[in-house]
Amino acid sequence: MPTLRWKDKEKFKHLISNTESKAVSFQINEDFCNISLKTTSIDKDNVWKNLLIQGDNKLVMESLIDSSHEKIDLIYIDPPFATGGNFNYKIQIGEEGASEVVKSYSDKWNGGIDSYLNFLYERLLLMKDLLSEKGSIYLHLDWHVSHYVKIILDEIFGEINFRNEIIWVYPAASAQTRKFFIRSYDVILFYTKSNKYIFNDDPNIYMDYSDRVKNALKEDENGVFYYRGGSHDGKKLSQKVYVKQDGIFPRDFWHDIPYIRANTVEYQGFSTQKPERLLKRIILASTNKNDVVADFFCGSGTTLAVAEKLGRRWIGCDTTNHAIHMGRKRLFNINNGNDLLAWKKKYNQPLKPFKILSLEGFHDRGFLNDKFLEKEEYFDLKNIIETNKPKLSIEIHQKENKIVLELQDYSLPFVGKISHKIREKIKTYSDWIDYWAIDFNYSQNVFNVNWTSFRTPKIRKLEMRSKEHSLKTGNHLLAIMIIDILGIETIHTFEIKVD
Repeated sequence: MPTLRWKDKEKFKHLISNTESKAVSFQINEDFCNISLKTTSIDKDNVWKNLLIQGDNKLVMESLIDSSHEKIDLIYIDPPFATGGNFNYKIQIGEEGASEVVKSYSDKWNGGIDSYLNFLYERLLLMKDLLSEKGSIYLHLDWHVSHYVKIILDEIFGEINFRNEIIWVYPAASAQTRKFFIRSYDVILFYTKSNKYIFNDDPNIYMDYSDRVKNALKEDENGVFYYRGGSHDGKKLSQKVYVKQDGIFPRDFWHDIPYIRANTVEYQGFSTQKPERLLKRIILASTNKNDVVADFFCGSGTTLAVAEKLGRRWIGCDTTNHAIHMGRKRLFNINNGNDLLAWKKKYNQPLKPFKILSLEGFHDRGFLNDKFLEKEEYFDLKNIIETNKPKLSIEIHQKENKIVLELQDYSLPFVGKISHKIREKIKTYSDWIDYWAIDFNYSQNVFNVNWTSFRTPKIRKLEMRSKEHSLKTGNHLLAIMIIDILGIETIHTFEIKVD
């Protein structure tokens, strides 16, 4: 079998055998349900919580090997494509539509294609180790490197386990070139761990009939049918063919799933966001209920949201704070999203328990972008937050054991270092705030979210007064987490007594 060679490839040949010594413990930063957690493994006999993990995905996967070896049933990844460009996300400010576009990540590789292939190769080796025997991997790329990666996947997973090269076609939004044919599709490479893989003939993954077939469909007392033509001895013949399914089993050319537009419910303001209906087809085809789905480049959280809606367990990972924050809010707002099995309806179901983890000692509380700073200014964000963090004013409404918190002010002591272009868009103190949450019994270790209010791309209003919460008699340490539009995350604590 032909293989691909590039600089430093041999360094990663024995990667998996050495992962035990590289594993780092996880720390729980936030918990989004009050049930007790019995384990961090993904054994079905133990209590499971879905996982959103911040950190370099290589380190995260190395740390998952011990508990999750061959336990993940589907991996979908949408990694960088080695385009040589930068990609953005949109920060929205307040309720009046003000916004700022900032860089999400750079897809530039100092070592060229060799550097990119090293990056992906060692991660694919780890993913194979995490996949179950019945598992599948879908790798989403485009024309830049898909031809190289196909050869690498043949080497790692075996060419016998190659199932499809799926073409996802979408309209070119603003094609300016007349120097070559317009590029308007992505490639999704589908491999399995073995020949025992899950693949479901589920009517919910079917593609629509063509317009020609739709126009030909008729109905009688026996159901929906069309006439199939033909001839015999020079005579035209036709026969009724009854349709049993609403659509056709998918081909490997997916032209029926539109890309994300700003006017859609699922829009997150993330430039490389993928559609929920794309992940719906993949997840329904390659998993069953309660199977584990993982996305180690989870970005705007599409895979996690779809897995949640379809009753699968999930693990998401991203290195950036803003991706974790975007995923957190998207999950909290999941009841307002589309129902994947009845698209025109809201999902309208409660969120299942999940927690946010990071590698031990690596939790960051901020993702301040350089674009938010005055050009002549530079300062150490971590140091300034620790010594002079944002100030908060809260009014506590207490009646016996009933508590309501009202947010009354939020200010940045270092506001003068923030770009004047941002400051001009701030009309009131609440415009700084993107998200706030309350833990009514803070342990100073894990933040348990008991109540939260946040802005989404479509819902800009922020509730400044919490719902009423009942506390037991005694002393309580309350905590408020604020995440502002700059990405700065701070926790403010105070004590109250209930007689």
